[in-house]
Amino acid sequence: MFFKYKALKNNKIVEGKIESHSTTDVVNYLRTNDFFPINIAPIEDHSTLNNLFVKVGFNDIVDFTRQLAIMLNAGLTLIDCFDILKKQTTNFALLKMIKDIDKDIRGGQTLSSALLKYKGSFSNLYIALVRSGEASGKLSEILLKLADNLEKQREFKGKIKGALIYPAIVVIGMVVVMFIMVTFVVPKLLVLYQDFNVELPMSTKILMFVSDFCVRFWPVIVVSVFVGVNALKAYIKTKQGKYQYDSLLFKLPVLGNVIKISSLV
Repeated sequence: MFFKYKALKNNKIVEGKIESHSTTDVVNYLRTNDFFPINIAPIEDHSTLNNLFVKVGFNDIVDFTRQLAIMLNAGLTLIDCFDILKKQTTNFALLKMIKDIDKDIRGGQTLSSALLKYKGSFSNLYIALVRSGEASGKLSEILLKLADNLEKQREFKGKIKGALIYPAIVVIGMVVVMFIMVTFVVPKLLVLYQDFNVELPMSTKILMFVSDFCVRFWPVIVVSVFVGVNALKAYIKTKQGKYQYDSLLFKLPVLGNVIKISSLV
């Protein structure tokens, strides 16, 4: 990462920018070159921030891990592996990620450090296992086991999604039909009740109110639902939001146990 510094040399204030791993390294570098550090501050890396929102698909991560594991196990170096991956990859987001990781590795970083820029695609467990593989000298073996595990997850998630597609379609269809009924059909039927000039039951009055509200404000309702869903997605991406979301999922009857098993596969 980059740091901006203000230092004193030959009784003059000097300002500049330097790339280093930590503030301590910057201080040591400045003192070695006869600078007296006054202020050192990290420069926010916007590319790293943007990478948090560049999420490569889960299937791409599985294939990336498998290919990298096979090549490392065959005796290729990381540099050679990424050279091959860059030539073979056609997915734009995945190719961008591979190029960024390759650049960091060529710059002296470890694979685990380079993966930190893409936390949206690689879990903390994934990065921790890669780091342990680097430390033990068994990176290829760790990646092979990771690939096996990820492929099992993909297979299991595929079965779960397949089982949930029909119920999800039914629920969405019911919501859409109810909205259409309340907004367009019910108002025409309620006109008949109003012509009778009789006292309507409370349930009918509530239905009339809901119907009238939907007719008047249906654009607001649609926009509110759209904004609410996207706001919820953004909140779930935060640390606290993800914790609360996962806790809620685990507490769901039947489905909660399935999700727990899925996360352990």
